[in-house]
Amino acid sequence: MSLITDDPDDSPRHCATKRHHHHGAGCGRFSGTGRRRLLIAASSAATSIIALAIILWLTLRPSAPRFSLLAATAAVAGPNATGIARLDAAFVAHNPNARATALYDRLQLRASYAGGQLAASAEPFEQTQGDVVLTALMSSSSSVAPAAAVDVGETAAGGRPTLLLRLRVEGHLRWKVASWVSGRRALAAECVAVVVLEQSQSRAVVVQGSQCATTLQ
Repeated sequence: MSLITDDPDDSPRHCATKRHHHHGAGCGRFSGTGRRRLLIAASSAATSIIALAIILWLTLRPSAPRFSLLAATAAVAGPNATGIARLDAAFVAHNPNARATALYDRLQLRASYAGGQLAASAEPFEQTQGDVVLTALMSSSSSVAPAAAVDVGETAAGGRPTLLLRLRVEGHLRWKVASWVSGRRALAAECVAVVVLEQSQSRAVVVQGSQCATTLQ
């Protein structure tokens, strides 16, 4: 069955002959129009997908997670038991978003005081809305030094000396909304706590935890 046109140059038989010789403007009009329609359709679909993604992100844009120090116990060492050899700490990670899952990875936990530093790594984990307890046993990679900044004048109940401890949670954060996953962002949570030194028992207890300051970059 042949397509009858007003222009004999556009007939199927003539187009076949033209294509064989690689020319024929009349025969190229239909294919060119089809390509333009295909490009327009693809462009419209891509624009719609991008617009939908932007609307979803603006509507469901996740709020930053919050961290707080739940509890910590330290093993003290050094002259007069004023240095920390190990620190067992528990943090609470709170995800306030109902529709976004937090994906944490490359997590590092650090603690520092005047005289030493401790560190540990944590496994990646996912968090839906709510709280998750993150624990870590931090240790020092070098010999424990005495805490030069221990102010014996600043004492807790019972006349025991105190120590200012700074803790930091570092890592990468991604958000997952349905099947869409965002790019990685650097996460840092800074906490400050007061430690009461139990010199006679070679251990210390953090008696004052804190809400951590969380930043995303």
